[in-house]
Amino acid sequence: MKAGKARGLQQGVALVVALLFLLVVTVISVIAASNSSISLKMSANLADAYASFQSAEAGVIAVLSLAGTADDPFDGDDTPDPFSAFDPNEHPLSSLSDGPNSVDAEVLLTTAATTCPLESAETASSVSVYDCEFYRIDAEHEVPKEARTKLELGVIKKIIGTDSL
Repeated sequence: MKAGKARGLQQGVALVVALLFLLVVTVISVIAASNSSISLKMSANLADAYASFQSAEAGVIAVLSLAGTADDPFDGDDTPDPFSAFDPNEHPLSSLSDGPNSVDAEVLLTTAATTCPLESAETASSVSVYDCEFYRIDAEHEVPKEARTKLELGVIKKIIGTDSL
């Protein structure tokens, strides 16, 4: 009689334990799926940011590569687009994955014909011969709803000074 009563009280305990175990496993799997989804979005955003940075950096390097050529952007003229003279098929940024028009590059003359830094009468003999012009290169890359990067680089160009010997 006692054995039958004990067995009757234990019926259903295994079901409750199994249901609690399934609930815990379900919660853990939902949290893991959520974390992996967030990690995937973060890595995609990071890849977009790196690609955007590299494109903006390519714009700066492309402007620097024009120095000393017929299309020199550092000749004192303020041209809003240093690549305006190029054929679209020969554009310096034509190898970018999202096209050359995704990068806006601009060269700005910030200070014209002034004393060069780190040169003084005590350290250099060419103080009155050379002056410097200070330029700023701005390159901006933007892909809507993905990434945006803006780079600025300062450039100093030595020129023959205004003071003559």
